[in-house]
Amino acid sequence: VLTRRQAEETTFRLILRLEQASTPDVMTACIEVLNEHLIRFPASKMLFVPQGKCIVNLLRLRRTYKHHQGLQASIREALALIGYVDPVKGHGIRVLSIDGGGTRGVVPLQLLKILEDETGRKIYQLFDYICGVSTEGAILAFMLGLGRVSLEECTEMYRQIGTEVFKQNPLVGTVNMGWSHSYYDTATWERILQETMGSDLLIKTSRNKCTPKVSAVSAVVNWGTGPKAFVFRNYSHKPGCPSRFSGGSDHKMWEAVRASSAAPGYFQEFLLQNDIHQDGGIIMNNPCNLAVHESRLMWPNTPFQCVLSLGTGRYDNVKRSPSTSTSLRANITNLIFSATDTEGVHTLLGDLLPPDVYFRFNPMMNDEVSLDENQPEALDKLVMETQEYLETNRSKVAKLCLVLNSQRSPVDRAKDWISQRTWEMKKMLIFISMI
Repeated sequence: VLTRRQAEETTFRLILRLEQASTPDVMTACIEVLNEHLIRFPASKMLFVPQGKCIVNLLRLRRTYKHHQGLQASIREALALIGYVDPVKGHGIRVLSIDGGGTRGVVPLQLLKILEDETGRKIYQLFDYICGVSTEGAILAFMLGLGRVSLEECTEMYRQIGTEVFKQNPLVGTVNMGWSHSYYDTATWERILQETMGSDLLIKTSRNKCTPKVSAVSAVVNWGTGPKAFVFRNYSHKPGCPSRFSGGSDHKMWEAVRASSAAPGYFQEFLLQNDIHQDGGIIMNNPCNLAVHESRLMWPNTPFQCVLSLGTGRYDNVKRSPSTSTSLRANITNLIFSATDTEGVHTLLGDLLPPDVYFRFNPMMNDEVSLDENQPEALDKLVMETQEYLETNRSKVAKLCLVLNSQRSPVDRAKDWISQRTWEMKKMLIFISMI
C-alpha cells in the first residue's frame, strides 16, 4: 500500500526509467511495470497526461518498433490505461448495443450472422464500440468483442446455458429461493463463465490491436438510494473527460459478466470489492444511450457512422382485460416492465440520430418467451420468427450493411496523420515550456 505521494514518486521514476531504456526488451519490461502500477493506482495517470510527454514517447516507440510484438502489446495497454484512443477505422464511430434477454440471445445472433456474411468481416472488425447488458447482451459483447469467437460458438454457449444453468428441479429451485434468493444454481453459472471468459483483466484485452472498445453494464445496489449503473470497461477515459457512469477496467472478464447477469430471483447478487452488483437490466435493459455517451467521450470530434441497437424480441398481449381494476400482481408486472422497457431509449435515439445512422432491430414475437427458456423447440421457434422478421425488413438490413461497409478514405487517413503529429508537437512544446 502506497500513499498518494509515494504513488506519484513511483510514477515519475517509472517514466524516467522508460526514457532511459535503450533496447526494445528493456523498454517492454519498463512499460509492463508501469502498466501494473497504473492498474493498482489509476489516479497516477493524472501526473503525466497533461504534459503529454509520456504519450508522445509511447507513440514514437510504437512507430519505431512496429515489428516487436511484445513491445507493441505493452504500449497498447499503456495507452488504454491513460485514456488515449486511436482514430476510428471507418469514416465515423460504429457502435453496437445489445439488450438483455437471457437465452433469447439467439434473436440478435441471426442479424449478426447476416452482417458477417454480407460484409465479409467479423463483428469485432465491424464496430469500434460494443456494449451489452445482462445474461445475453454482456455475454455476446464480451465473446464477440473481446474473445473474438465465432457466432457458432456463441450459439452453443446459449444452448449450454439452457441445458446446464436454466434447468432446475422446481422443488430445489423453491428451496434455493428461500435460502439464497436465487432459483438457479449460481455456482454452476460462475463455473461456466470462468471456463468461457477466463480470468484476464479487462484492460489486458487492449493489448491486441484488433480488439474494439467493449463494456458491460451492471447495477450496484448498495450506493445510497436506488441502484446505480456500473460500467465494466476494457479502456479508460482520459483525465478531464469523466463519464457520467461509474466503472472500471481492473476486473476479470468473468466477474464483469457475472455482475451484469445477476438477475434478482434467477442468480445470487454478486459482491465485488465491497459493491453489491445485480443485473444491469433492472435499470438499463437497452444500454444504447450509454454506448453513445461513452463513444462520444472517446472520439469527441468524430461523427457517428452507425449506431446499431439489437433487441431480444418483444411480446405485447393485445387482449383487453374485462376487469375494472388492476390486481397487485398486474401492478408489479407493470412496474417491472416500465423499469426494463427498451423501446423508450429507442424512441429517444431515433429522434436524435439520423435514420441512415441509427438502426434498431427488435422483432415482435407471437408468444411470450421467458429469460430462462431452455426448451429446444421454443428456441428454434424464436430463431424462425426472427428470420421471418429480418426477411420482411431485408431492405433495412441491406442499408445497414452498406453503411457498415463504408471505409475511411485516404484523405481522412491523411488528416488523421497530420492531426496526430500536430497534437504531439503541441504536447511536447507545452512540456518544454514547463521545464
